[in-house]
Amino acid sequence: MLIVPADDPGQARADFAGQRIASTKGSTSEMSIKLNKSEPLTFQDTASAYLAVQQGKARGMVANTMTTTKFVNESQTKGKKMRMIQDPMLFQPIGVGMAKDQPALTAKINEALHALDASGELNKIWDKWLGPDTEYKMTRTDKVVPITELKFTPIP
Repeated sequence: MLIVPADDPGQARADFAGQRIASTKGSTSEMSIKLNKSEPLTFQDTASAYLAVQQGKARGMVANTMTTTKFVNESQTKGKKMRMIQDPMLFQPIGVGMAKDQPALTAKINEALHALDASGELNKIWDKWLGPDTEYKMTRTDKVVPITELKFTPIP
């Protein structure tokens, strides 16, 4: 996700094409900046990338949703206020990796994930680590679905 100073007029990632955007070096965040035809300003760590935006050296910063949400929340009480652009720079689905051609294992994992989702247990786990009472204050909106149902452009 892309975060920018709260007073930045940009509303969508296209508004940041050609602009200097900070990220960590060698990350998918850096790749998303290049794919957006923006100019990456890279750092060894995320905190340095965030500082570059706070100091006006970059128009925004790209990182994962958890990190950007935390920075936006913290910025409301210290430093330059930030906001998140709702148009994701890159969509990276989360999946379970396993050996190919394991239909019984795939079925069991899918069964367990769907059961956790249907019972509300995934929401409880989410809320414990990322929810409204944590520093992230995030709400889970996604559901467990087969990757074939997701609409996204694979990373080149």
